[in-house]
Amino acid sequence: MGHKALPILRIIDHGPDTKSFVLPAPFPTSLPGQFVFAWLPGLGEKPFSISEQHGDEIELTVKALGPFSRAMMALEPGDKLGLRGPYGSAFEVPGPAVLLGGGIGIAPIRFLARQLERQGRSVPILLGARSKDEHVFVSDFERLGARFATDDGSLGHHGFVTDLLRDLPMTSDTTLCACGPEVMLVGVRGVAAELELPMQLSMERYMKCGLGICGQCCMDGSGVRCCVEGPVLDDALLDGVTELGQTHRDGTGRR
Repeated sequence: MGHKALPILRIIDHGPDTKSFVLPAPFPTSLPGQFVFAWLPGLGEKPFSISEQHGDEIELTVKALGPFSRAMMALEPGDKLGLRGPYGSAFEVPGPAVLLGGGIGIAPIRFLARQLERQGRSVPILLGARSKDEHVFVSDFERLGARFATDDGSLGHHGFVTDLLRDLPMTSDTTLCACGPEVMLVGVRGVAAELELPMQLSMERYMKCGLGICGQCCMDGSGVRCCVEGPVLDDALLDGVTELGQTHRDGTGRR
């Protein structure tokens, strides 16, 4: 699947080095948790989670962390961005659930929350970041009744988002759906194991082809490819992954 060059319709500035880019949707549908590759001339491409697709528009929310994402911060409405996708597995929430997002991992959780809202479903949403300034879509999530946590106490609970999780009434079929820094996912996995709850965790690894061919995003010796079986992994797939919370490899193969 090749890139489609699409004009940027709108740009939403969220604060320190974080923006959302709204473009015409290059494909009819995508699902929360899936990702696309964005392409810029001279810089190659990078994968980004989809933060919303509704109607004929798609949205990517990007934090400036490296050369590619920093270059995206200089784009303006009318500039073109190449997209290919969507790729990967998605969140599946047939029953009760709790949504957890951390840092820029809040973006795909927003897509999931919006989808559930369109289905007339309301679920608890817990969101964490280092500070108030690093939370995105705050007003949107406040409308949905989300609870917030920050490392510095500048918004909501002073502490980890997993602290809020333990306060919730949950049944044995409540699925924990989470995306965020891996240290947060380790914490969510620990609570899920302790309370014997099903979970779906969205993982991040270096990706190259997006098609499951090159093997760059394989997780330890499990054979789980983050671009095909992932990025959203359920209990069965996570059981075979031993590297969660440990160092992983970059594009050169270096740990």
